[in-house]
Amino acid sequence: MENKPKVYMICGISGSGKTALSKEMELFGVPRLSIDEELWPDFYVLSDIISDEHKDYLYSEAMKRIKARTANFCAEGRPCSVDMPFCKKEQREDFRAHIENCGGEPVLIWINAPLEVLKSRLAAREGKNGPNNLPVSEAEINMYWNGFQRPLDEEHIEIDGTKPFEIDKIIK
Repeated sequence: MENKPKVYMICGISGSGKTALSKEMELFGVPRLSIDEELWPDFYVLSDIISDEHKDYLYSEAMKRIKARTANFCAEGRPCSVDMPFCKKEQREDFRAHIENCGGEPVLIWINAPLEVLKSRLAAREGKNGPNNLPVSEAEINMYWNGFQRPLDEEHIEIDGTKPFEIDKIIK
């Protein structure tokens, strides 16, 4: 049986712990790709002065770069993690297909955290700056919570976002 490189799709609502998990996985030799870091220089820094159409363009270009890097890791036979919300089933299915087309094995990891925990973590970001500390208003977190399509009927690993990560059980 062929040993395909794993691409860990780290999925969850803002504040669930996606970045924390992907950074911890980096310590175990799994490089990380982050949509927030791809978007930070232009999308977030300039968000008040660019149009919605330009934001869509920047997001599309960032996704192309992440997919290209994922393809490169797969071609090299190396695992990687992708730190992004993957909030819609259609988006997860598209990314899974991309990974499989590149010869990789998609592994969906859903970090499930209660709304109160998310709100508390996001409130702690207030006054901080950078791609991994993006401010999220209470209205936005409620919108994300209500719009997030949980991967209940999809193959995935569910992690309790209120407990420490057990990396050795995730990376097999």
